[in-house]
Amino acid sequence: MKALSNMSRLQVSSEYLLLLLKVYESKGKEFYYDDLFERDKDVFLKKTIEDNVYYLGKILNLPLTDARLKLLSKKKMTPKNKSEILLLNIKLALTSLQKRPKDFEVIPNEFDELARVLSKEFEPIKFGTYEGKQENTLLSEKKKESMRIKLEQITDEYIKQSKTKQYELIQMITNFYVDFINTQVFTSQNELISYIALYGFLIKEFSVFKYVSFFEYFYKHFESFKLALNQANYYYTTGFPNTDYLSRLLVDILTQAYEKVNGFSKEYSFEKKLNKGDSIEATIKTGKEIFSKEDIRIQHPTISLITIDRTLKRLKEEGLIQPLGKGRSSKWQRIDDSRRKGGKQLDIFQFTDLWRQYLLQGQLVVSVNLLPKWQ
Repeated sequence: MKALSNMSRLQVSSEYLLLLLKVYESKGKEFYYDDLFERDKDVFLKKTIEDNVYYLGKILNLPLTDARLKLLSKKKMTPKNKSEILLLNIKLALTSLQKRPKDFEVIPNEFDELARVLSKEFEPIKFGTYEGKQENTLLSEKKKESMRIKLEQITDEYIKQSKTKQYELIQMITNFYVDFINTQVFTSQNELISYIALYGFLIKEFSVFKYVSFFEYFYKHFESFKLALNQANYYYTTGFPNTDYLSRLLVDILTQAYEKVNGFSKEYSFEKKLNKGDSIEATIKTGKEIFSKEDIRIQHPTISLITIDRTLKRLKEEGLIQPLGKGRSSKWQRIDDSRRKGGKQLDIFQFTDLWRQYLLQGQLVVSVNLLPKWQ
């Protein structure tokens, strides 16, 4: 508990302060986002859980194919091995956090319950032990104590420092994380528990992660995260862990998450006034000529797959698009007006005067450089 107990060592640079101001300014818009997305909150909930499970599985480097990882993230499946059991347990834990983020508490019971969920039909995850103080007798052995005591000390220190209101929230979270991961409270899966707990802290305080996946950003920054954590751990035993880079990394993730939500909130606000099918049609008409159903889903995360399929079928019947192949990996192609039935055909007999001259003179071989362009 060398990080939280020595919070006075921290200094806030002017650059970090400016980044924080930007994050908290965006946080002030959360009431607006909650009201705007109220109609499709269940759609956001489902998609965010799926993305979180998928990317956390990638972070853990589970021995599963990408296709299987996506399938388990999206659908109810029967697990075939221990890795799949663990992933489904992760899905259960993340679903609980996503549905009730404000219920997350910084108490040992919260972590104990998380360990129980993750260990179901997988492997035991219990509190470890450490050697306590030796009793005042020559023949007595050191008493084994539960690591739950150490966890209680960390959570109590976090609550104590929070009550002082002297330290910024993100710095508090990163220092808790460093203390927790260095204490190794459980017999196994400490890293996994620390990732989910970190997410619990963040989604409770920053509801932006109700609409975008935290672990998607965490995955993209994971190499930087490991470097920042190594730097913090290097000085941990001295009582002066450098957690600045960890805090900065979380601020960067929050900034990017808010920027994304702010970006698609404008499109969403406009789309609310439109029919969903019309919105998809507008995207197809202005987007890439060749596209997939997944491309449409990414641009319209709140529209169900049934609506997307129905719209694609309608546009196909209207001659606006045509399928390229079959199956999950199939693509679609937009049919522009000039290529559609009844559209204007290209007149191949429209030649320039120069080309006519060559034909009249009977010259069958013409330099490529002299070939005129079609009018």
